[in-house]
Amino acid sequence: MASLRERKKAATRQAISDIATRLFERHGFERVTLAEIAEAADVSVKTIFNYFGSKEELFYDREEELLNGMLEVLRSRAPGVSPTAAMRPLLLDGPIPFAGECRWPDLEGGLYEGMRGFLACERASPALTARRLVIGQSWVEPLARESGSEAWAAMFVGVMHLRAQVLGTALLERRAPRTVERRVRATVGEALDALERGFSPPA
Repeated sequence: MASLRERKKAATRQAISDIATRLFERHGFERVTLAEIAEAADVSVKTIFNYFGSKEELFYDREEELLNGMLEVLRSRAPGVSPTAAMRPLLLDGPIPFAGECRWPDLEGGLYEGMRGFLACERASPALTARRLVIGQSWVEPLARESGSEAWAAMFVGVMHLRAQVLGTALLERRAPRTVERRVRATVGEALDALERGFSPPA
């Protein structure tokens, strides 16, 4: 169990990230400065750098958690289960990966608008678009280590990017939640099927 100090640090980090994200969504990523974030969060710029290495890290604050979750899925898969089969529920069963309590029926109201705002901000920013690609590339090596295949890992990261694209486009077009789910399941499911065929375990 985390100590009180660790819980306070985690809460401070999350509060700074949440405030920064709201500012980014309201004003655009490039227009918001670290000084403005610090003022809104009632902390110093130095404190921000104690928790985040860059402004981009403030926006993508869950990427390490997501990667660690994927690695754990690969490590804990049963014998004979392919990496693709192990990862399939992660990509298809809900709008937010590794949010176990969040399923497609929850994609409405505040969650829908929150995801729309996040994705609109990301797509409007060249810096964030580039950062997304860098993050994906950084996942290839650890995913390859756990899956046993660099080729599989690189292609799986491509499927992750495809998922983000399909989900984002549907949300930004204000498609109904059921339509968003159908698009993700159809397109990403087809990509996962192809990946499974290409990297199925030996008979």
